[in-house]
Amino acid sequence: MTTIDAGVKTPKKQKISQFRRLLWHVNRTDLGWLTKAALTTLQPGARAKRAALLGQLPSKAEWSEASRKLDREGYVDVSQLMDRSLAQAVATVADDKVSRLNELSDKQKLGHKSFWVSLLDEDLVNGAFATDHPFVRYALQPAALRIIGEFMHDLPQLSDVLLTLSQPTPNQALSYSQLWHLDHDDKRVCKLFIYLTDVQNTADGPFTFIPAGPSKPFRNTLKSHMSDAQVFAKTGPDAVKEMIAPRLSAFIINTARCLHMGSRIQSDHSRLLYTATYIQQPRIYPEPPARFRAVGTLTELERTVMRL
Repeated sequence: MTTIDAGVKTPKKQKISQFRRLLWHVNRTDLGWLTKAALTTLQPGARAKRAALLGQLPSKAEWSEASRKLDREGYVDVSQLMDRSLAQAVATVADDKVSRLNELSDKQKLGHKSFWVSLLDEDLVNGAFATDHPFVRYALQPAALRIIGEFMHDLPQLSDVLLTLSQPTPNQALSYSQLWHLDHDDKRVCKLFIYLTDVQNTADGPFTFIPAGPSKPFRNTLKSHMSDAQVFAKTGPDAVKEMIAPRLSAFIINTARCLHMGSRIQSDHSRLLYTATYIQQPRIYPEPPARFRAVGTLTELERTVMRL
């Protein structure tokens, strides 16, 4: 296992504006749905355009079944549905990043989570990834867009891609995403994950979650992150699912509906993870600066997914 030099300086946590913080609290409740509906009503033409573009994607029965499971249970294993060659291209990039871990750990933009290192920041130009980047191409594949799009009844917006290496933090209390939480990037948030290392047991820090149904009591709460004791007081540990799976396994989780946590890495273990985040347009929060920059020829669908 590769470790980070102790002398690496940790970047400071970014400040959040008061307006964004207010929206974040609104989005944690059912008022967020009213906000979402109002914003959608203001953009009827854009919604119709996205729906038409979604209809242009190829369709397969197994993709539709995966979308229904995502809607019903909040998660779905898509390992057999994603393009294996695109996953291998992601893995090749990831392996190169890990081989330069000490160098790249000093370049990460956000370093408030001591238990993982973000390894893609050197690929950003003015905060944006090239659209031909293997991590972006994986996220744009038709299977992913169709499965998530049918669930959202809308062409999804690709919000970000991420590569993180989670490592043990001995003698430190659990924090941030190691604790149970829901994501509030928007009202409908789906994350597509690829394990880039084998996750064989609990020691490897598997992505751990509670399906949508049993997670319902935890919505509409102002509590941000919760301990095991707080969660199991409302739902038993039998509801918990750990994603134990080999390298290149892929799965989609509705992280706004499924309570989840992860990166509880034990000594001499690590976990390398790809994450692509999708939301349903229009975004509740003010749009951040462009996360992607056009390289080469793009279809209208691709431009719409990335807001280019």
